[in-house]
Amino acid sequence: MFTDPFSELSVFDKTATVALYLTVAFIVLAAVIGILIKKFRPDNYPEYPKRVMSAASGYAIGILALLMFLKLDEYIADGYIDMPTFLPVVIMLGIMIVAVVAALVIAAFKPEISALFTKIAVAAIGVGILVMIIVSMVNTYKGGIGRTVGEEVQLYIYTAVLIGAIVALALVFGKKTPPLDSKGIVYAAVCIAMSFALSYIRFLELLQGGSVTFASLLPLMVFSYMFGIRKGVMAGVIYGFLQFIQAPWFYHPMQFLLDYPIAFGAIGLAAIFKEIGVLKKYPVVQFVLGGIVAVILRYLSHVVSGVFVFGVPDEYADSYTVVAWSFLYNSFAFADMAIAIAAGFMLFASRSFRNLLDSVEASTAKKTAAESAAKTETKSEEA
Repeated sequence: MFTDPFSELSVFDKTATVALYLTVAFIVLAAVIGILIKKFRPDNYPEYPKRVMSAASGYAIGILALLMFLKLDEYIADGYIDMPTFLPVVIMLGIMIVAVVAALVIAAFKPEISALFTKIAVAAIGVGILVMIIVSMVNTYKGGIGRTVGEEVQLYIYTAVLIGAIVALALVFGKKTPPLDSKGIVYAAVCIAMSFALSYIRFLELLQGGSVTFASLLPLMVFSYMFGIRKGVMAGVIYGFLQFIQAPWFYHPMQFLLDYPIAFGAIGLAAIFKEIGVLKKYPVVQFVLGGIVAVILRYLSHVVSGVFVFGVPDEYADSYTVVAWSFLYNSFAFADMAIAIAAGFMLFASRSFRNLLDSVEASTAKKTAAESAAKTETKSEEA
């Protein structure tokens, strides 16, 4: 992208290059304006970061939506995507984008119904996934599944178990997660965008999909730690859809779920140990242990996908069984998470970052207490 002449790049690469320069300009301009406001209009400065974060989240959603459209168009033109199979996924992405934009608007103008909308949106997405699976299954069986019925059933069972494990952990350990508000949505948008950008910096890229990146999972893990694992899982699922657009390896509906929304949704469990009383004085330990749980679930998700969909390359067929190859191949997930945990370890060592965590936690606790008091007062008046 940076070495080839600009005129020789594809439309997607040209747009991505321009978007990169625009993003750098946006950051520099925002920083300069912030410095000027702080110096000459200090009374207006407290509101400035909020406005910048809102503008950044809107900008990020717009750029990502444009790049996703161009990448899809490029893959379709090159014949990489079979539209009858892929169409349900496109519809699912559309539902998620609309839900995120609507959540931003509702959180900004009608925060009192934000929690209700979140539940409705999650239900709609669940229905959308179910429809996508059914439609994709029909198309898959029309073309021949390439597996026995028993293997097919196992694939669905293992997928259901992984989804159940992630949901159960989020429900049990995420009880103290506060409702989604405008601040959480803005942080989510920024962290997802940061993770997506970092995912393009790769130390290793494997032939059958998967890569070791420059701490691309860290922003998602930090978001989960700051705002709770339920929100973290949601952010991870959205990020999984973006990863699918970045490299759409799609051979089976269950493979799509396993390699993208399920695998990356598991990253939201990075804060699973945050509320453990024994570890409250050791946030770094909480973060590391949570990262280990998250990567194990992500790894298992990729392993199941590999066993039932990808198989063993011909050159290794004599040396490995399908199961052994999938366990070995997908071990890249541990290297990817190790880099993120190491970067997170250094981040937690920063006093300014710990102060940021404390301020977010204090602000969230204060808002939750105020909402609880308001509900109690309302009930008392009704009584």
